[in-house]
Amino acid sequence: MKIIDFIRLILRHLVLLIMVPLSLALLVLVLTSKPNLEYTSQTVLYTGLATGSSIEMDKTFNYFATNTAFDNLINIINSRETQEEVAVRLLATHLMLPKANPKFISKKIFDELKLKVPKEIYDYIEKGNNNRDLETDTLFVNSPIPPEINRYNYEKTVRRLLKLMKSSNDNYIYELLNYENDKHYSIKALSSIQAIRINSSDLIKMTYTVDDPGICQQTLEIYNAICIKNYKNIKENRSDAVVKYFQQQLAMANNDLKLAEDKLLEFNKANKIINYYEQSKAVAVVKEDMEVDYNNKKAQLAGTEASTKRIEEKLNVQDYIQSENNKILEKKKLLGYINYQIALNEASLESNASENILSKINTLKKERESLNNEIKKSVDEIYSYNNTVDGVPLTKTLPDWMNTVVESENLKAKIKVMDKQNKDFQEQYATYAPAGATIKRLEREISVSEQGYLELLHGLNLAKLKLQDNEMSSNIKSIDPPFYPLSANPTKRGLLIVAAAFLGGILTLGIILMMEYFDDTIKNASRASKQLGIKSLGMVPKIILDPGNVNLAFIQKRLIEIITQNILQYFGTQSSEKKVKTIVVFSTNKMEGKTILAGNIAKTLKQEGKKIVFLNYDTKQQPIEQQRKFPFITKILGYPDPRIDLNNPFLADVSDYLDDSEYHSYAMNSSFYNAKNYTDILEQNNITLNYSPDFVIIELPSLINYNYPAELITYADLGILVCRSNRVWSDADQSAVSNLLATSASKINVIVNGVDLNEIESVLGDLPKTRSVFRKKIKAMFKFQFFSKSQI
Repeated sequence: MKIIDFIRLILRHLVLLIMVPLSLALLVLVLTSKPNLEYTSQTVLYTGLATGSSIEMDKTFNYFATNTAFDNLINIINSRETQEEVAVRLLATHLMLPKANPKFISKKIFDELKLKVPKEIYDYIEKGNNNRDLETDTLFVNSPIPPEINRYNYEKTVRRLLKLMKSSNDNYIYELLNYENDKHYSIKALSSIQAIRINSSDLIKMTYTVDDPGICQQTLEIYNAICIKNYKNIKENRSDAVVKYFQQQLAMANNDLKLAEDKLLEFNKANKIINYYEQSKAVAVVKEDMEVDYNNKKAQLAGTEASTKRIEEKLNVQDYIQSENNKILEKKKLLGYINYQIALNEASLESNASENILSKINTLKKERESLNNEIKKSVDEIYSYNNTVDGVPLTKTLPDWMNTVVESENLKAKIKVMDKQNKDFQEQYATYAPAGATIKRLEREISVSEQGYLELLHGLNLAKLKLQDNEMSSNIKSIDPPFYPLSANPTKRGLLIVAAAFLGGILTLGIILMMEYFDDTIKNASRASKQLGIKSLGMVPKIILDPGNVNLAFIQKRLIEIITQNILQYFGTQSSEKKVKTIVVFSTNKMEGKTILAGNIAKTLKQEGKKIVFLNYDTKQQPIEQQRKFPFITKILGYPDPRIDLNNPFLADVSDYLDDSEYHSYAMNSSFYNAKNYTDILEQNNITLNYSPDFVIIELPSLINYNYPAELITYADLGILVCRSNRVWSDADQSAVSNLLATSASKINVIVNGVDLNEIESVLGDLPKTRSVFRKKIKAMFKFQFFSKSQI
């Protein structure tokens, strides 16, 4: 489509393109004559989530954590629980007002609320206010209420309404909040509150738009209070739960540590252990010293006994001496026993100093001394009598023997005592050996419990720091309280009117362009040639009643002359020697205008001096019915008068401008379908010509509705297919002419009838009509012919 064609399309539907937008704009104007005024208020909350202070000194900024914290806060603001509490508090405020207060609710909305709220709800509120013992633990929220409402009663009412709302899904409060038709208390209405973060700051802005300024401001104030409370509860409760967990675990760890320590204490008490490691070390040192001393005394005793035995072998005393010796031996045994008792008491004296033991030791020592003296005296007496058999005097041998015997007895007594002490040490070792492993296990258990206790104590300290940090970070403040909007928001009425007009124009233009784009009608000669695949002889405009300032008579005459010229030129290019040229005019459907076209072609040929014969079938023709009136809708929309000008000479009957000898009718009988040329038709209908024609024009009925003589068209010199421009070339049309095209495609040409006047410009150029200079310039501009001239 060219620009000039687009402009013509716009001009053709200009009235429609103007009327539809104006109608839509007028409709919007009427519908918005009583607009619902809306008021907007906003508030700003400071959160401190991004740049706020923190107890954690090494805490660094985390972009993702900060965004998550803001998302959590915004989700809490938009949560259903928050919206429900805000709605209930707002409703409780309005229900408890004795009369309308513009700061909280306008009189109109207050009266509507009084009418739609059931009396049972007011009775329910009144009953709760009269019950002084009910819900004394109500948590007050710093939400705004009118001064004439008691804060305590207000909080009780809120608590009771929330309880009623959650009790079932068929009570009035639940339905009021969940139905979408309420503009002030429904969840849908409160969902329109917008909460957004201001750029990358610590601030969150909440905006609310509603049809009442008081409700707008109070809703945001209640929202501020509820959001601050809910966010603080969530943050602190979450951290407080962690602190409680660590406190419980710390108490359990403390009990486990005490139990482990008590086990070790009881074990030390049972085994008389003060310091196991020092005591075991001391016992080991004493035991080692005792073993060395014991082994030394055993060796010394063995030497002493050997020496005594040798001395006794050297002694050979008499019977007296033997008898005395026996006495001495008895005394020696007694002396050994006394020495044993002395050693035993001295050992006891080391562990337990007692005067009785000391006295006993002194007595035993005196007896030992006395016994030694008696033994010495007896020995002296024996040695006084005799010497040894070796000739050694007894005075020299007996003292040595006496000393060795006494020393031997002393050693035996000490060894016996040491054997008892070794037995006691073995018993103590048997106690200390397993005690070490048990003490290690108990100390390890205490160490594990102590480490667990310290770790839990550290976690508790961190949790308390986190709790304190959360308390600081959850301290949200309203730095910009919601204001009371005095003026309503600008309505979008003007924008809606402009948008309606604009969309109406765009939609109408789109439909027109779409209809033009999808228009498959034949329309003009070029499209006819492309769709049918045959050459075009020309086209003829529609004969309308009011063509405007266009010289339609000249156009019709000139187009027929061009068609006739094309016919003559076609025959001039043929090498046929036939003197009479046969032209067959046909169409696929009825009412295509082939009779008028064939008649005007015959008329033009006649005017050029050609002898013609026009043969038409005698089937009754359907007359063209003229519309009685100009269609009102068409007239309103500015379209041209579509009625046909039946008085136009172009539509005159063929008999008006052809002689009787030139115009004949033939009968469509069985013999007609056997005709091969025009002479057969003349003979079949007893038509006699008194001259030799140059052109014979034969009009055939519609191919779809009637049969036709195929050989007539095959042997004809030219076939003219007449098509209306305002119809679609269908498969039925193509099927009707397919056989003809298969045999005589080169002989068949098409003429498009009833085309739009603007399409004629492709043949005649600018249509002959009066134009102003301005219009000529505009047309040249849209054709991009800025420097073209109409003459040299």
